[in-house]
Amino acid sequence: MKRILFLTILSCAAHLYASAASRPEHLPIIFAVSGSVLSDDEVAFMEEYHPIGTILSKWNFESDEGGNVDREKLRQLCNAIHVYSPHILIDQEGGRVQHLQGTNCYNAPAPGNFTEDITEENWEERYEALRQNVRFIDGDLLELGFDVNCAPVCDLLPKGTFSFIGNRSFGTNPDIAYSFAVNWVKQAATDGIISVLKHCPGHGSAVDDSHKGLPRVEKSLPDLIGSDFEVFKNVIHTLYEESIDENSFWVMTAHVLYPAIDPGHCATQSPKIIRMIKEKFGFRGKIVSDCIMMKALRGELQERAVVALEAGCDYVICVNHDLKQKRIIAEKVTEYLALKGREN
Repeated sequence: MKRILFLTILSCAAHLYASAASRPEHLPIIFAVSGSVLSDDEVAFMEEYHPIGTILSKWNFESDEGGNVDREKLRQLCNAIHVYSPHILIDQEGGRVQHLQGTNCYNAPAPGNFTEDITEENWEERYEALRQNVRFIDGDLLELGFDVNCAPVCDLLPKGTFSFIGNRSFGTNPDIAYSFAVNWVKQAATDGIISVLKHCPGHGSAVDDSHKGLPRVEKSLPDLIGSDFEVFKNVIHTLYEESIDENSFWVMTAHVLYPAIDPGHCATQSPKIIRMIKEKFGFRGKIVSDCIMMKALRGELQERAVVALEAGCDYVICVNHDLKQKRIIAEKVTEYLALKGREN
């Protein structure tokens, strides 16, 4: 009886050791947290899995009656997160997409404001205005503890066609969009903020909102390469040519279906498209998915995460506050990585 008990304990210990040994230093998932402080359960979860990043949103910030964000409490939250996650992300594009808002924070204009009615005469003025805008955004983020801003939007708007992206984009001219996106990333890299080029390889021609369903872009491959994809490719090439550190900017995939390339998978879950980003665009850095909670994707969240990683994403974003679901995702991804490690 004692021998059986001993062997059972030994077997359990070996299983636990193998499970722990198979886990990466940081799980390649970027999770959200539920409030302005980490709960005990969230601390326990992060201690166990050490997610590569944590993304914060407006519900993580407390404000007083005057609209002032409690910056000290936010700094404390970021400090607590950094014990477990090396990266803290935020969507701070400006305009309608900026989560850090308050009377004591910088309120950034929409990116499209800088290129609206642009001319040769006001080009340099607008270019410098964008650079200053990025500096102000980064100043807030760095002071509070963020190191990754999910911006700029590099999506090219189609002329004369409605796009869900709107003035989050730098507009319809590929040369202007490319130039201003490079300007943004270079300034952020100087400031010490990691930029995220989104939504690669191009969301601008998609009429539908990927938060609500799966958009389709029915353009031919030559049309895509000559329009939507051009900005991303040129931004990436220029940043490398100008010796910008490849670790200072990531790429975020689009939950968009391009039937001309892969009729069965949106970009986030398409090995073909992610291979194109690496080989044709020449991207050598980290590729992160858009949020897998969005309705463009199908299946259980843990399945969505694994499919994105299998397709070639380095990291997956999941803005989910449900600890039970987060644990299921973390366990599934851990199992996938262990299996992949054994196969390699």
